[in-house]
Amino acid sequence: MFLQQEPSSRAPEAWQEPKEPKERPQGGADRASRKRKAGSHGDVSGTKAEPAAAESSSGTVPSPPPLIPLSRLGEIEAELICADEVDTELESGEPVAPAVPPAVPPAAAQAPAQGPGDSRGLRAGAGLRAALRDGSARCRQRDFAAAAAKFSTALELCSEGFALEDALKSSPDDISRLASWIESKLVICYLKLGQPGLALQHSHRSIIQSPSHFCNHLRQAACFRGLHRYSEAARSAMVAQCLYVLAEGAAPDTSDRLQLYWQAMAQEALSEEVSFSVLYTPFEKEDKADKIKEANKTFAEKHPDYVQHIFTDPHGIHLLPEKAEAHPGQQYLLTLGFRDKEIGKAVEKFVTQNLPVFPGQKITLSPSMEEEAETFWEHTGKRIMAAMAFLGSSRIKDERGPCARAIEQLHHASLLSHLHRGEEQAQVMAQAMAELATVPYLQRISQEDDKLLQSLMADAMDILAGRTGERVWTKIQKVALIEEFLREGEEHYLKASHVQIPGMENINWTPRRQKYLRLENTNMFIPNPRSLATGPKKRRIVFAKS
Repeated sequence: MFLQQEPSSRAPEAWQEPKEPKERPQGGADRASRKRKAGSHGDVSGTKAEPAAAESSSGTVPSPPPLIPLSRLGEIEAELICADEVDTELESGEPVAPAVPPAVPPAAAQAPAQGPGDSRGLRAGAGLRAALRDGSARCRQRDFAAAAAKFSTALELCSEGFALEDALKSSPDDISRLASWIESKLVICYLKLGQPGLALQHSHRSIIQSPSHFCNHLRQAACFRGLHRYSEAARSAMVAQCLYVLAEGAAPDTSDRLQLYWQAMAQEALSEEVSFSVLYTPFEKEDKADKIKEANKTFAEKHPDYVQHIFTDPHGIHLLPEKAEAHPGQQYLLTLGFRDKEIGKAVEKFVTQNLPVFPGQKITLSPSMEEEAETFWEHTGKRIMAAMAFLGSSRIKDERGPCARAIEQLHHASLLSHLHRGEEQAQVMAQAMAELATVPYLQRISQEDDKLLQSLMADAMDILAGRTGERVWTKIQKVALIEEFLREGEEHYLKASHVQIPGMENINWTPRRQKYLRLENTNMFIPNPRSLATGPKKRRIVFAKS
């Protein structure tokens, strides 16, 4: 379900002739069929996820959606992912209209919408136009290997300063849109060639250059699907659907297809999962603490095989992909239950703390512990990441802050760096950058959060370029480790002694809220990560060879 070193030798099903699968993965299908026969209701995946009650303050929970046939997914990918394969060609350098309306942030709603396939105001240089013409011609001839080579040449020309015919009149945004379009063509080529690993790298870059266009995120979902990383595919499809709706996309059928794709990826993610189960509880304006207690109790009753550790995500309101006509915009709480207590506790700590420490990160502090860190990752770390990825597949807004998910991915990349997995680290870092680039298009962010976002983006680019030095991200990691050691010391002290320090009973002071975070149940404070952020750094665009 996670990064694979070598490209898959088998093309994703959507890029071949779509066929109905003869067998579902072992365990997932059996559980799904048993659940359906048992009459479970509100099941988002057809497997284990069930809303806790048939009715809530917002109305009746929709009935369970049917499983999405594989052939339908192929149709959606063909209709949306390759929609601009012929209609939106940039090789001519002449103005053309995008095949589907791209998403734009609210602040830019008055400006003409432009997507990666829209060349209004652009005219590519002669050499670049020739490369794009050749690449597009090869695509039409279905010679995707040759097309990929031509588009890679075009990308090199962009990085060498030959992107536009009139360089003095061009802007960084123009070059970014052109580069994003070329990257998207490379995504399509490598998907057609059955190499989703290479396609994924280009999909991240396409999003970084043009994060507002929903098709870029849907292509990313197709890459994740080809790598069998279904939770991440579900998140990419969810982001694509949200961007399309926010941009007031004119075609209702497109929104429905995006929802269907998101739903299918969520179904696949749960059908193969055996270490945890989930439950969605309808939520609107009730007292969250009481609703969480109710959700945990209901989960234990419905899923007795997953009660070693149960928790409800307190920092996010979740959305389900299926269309509920009676309750548009219905929100849910998400409860997870685990077969393994330690894994459940690790996931809860990592996704609920404001400054998390990735499980196993402390192991890597000692060079002599590399073998132990590798063992931890193979047997435990991957299962923790699977649960965290599923949590993100239905959560757009995180109450911890808009950069919370990207920080989780940066922690993941740091651990991979300690394990000397350079290629995987680079992919996860690029994924974090794509996540950060998309945040402003999904929600309003404060000035402090924007400052943190810019700092983390600059740090990620420095790390990918191999530059060293003290960064905001380094400071956040250090502060998180300090918090964790203090928390462990507090727990050890409370277990070992219950002596109250004389004169300290009534002390209760709080530093400036915007600069510090208070440790739970203590009077100890640590810096807020937002206060560590630096000012915006100048953006550098680096185009790497395929």
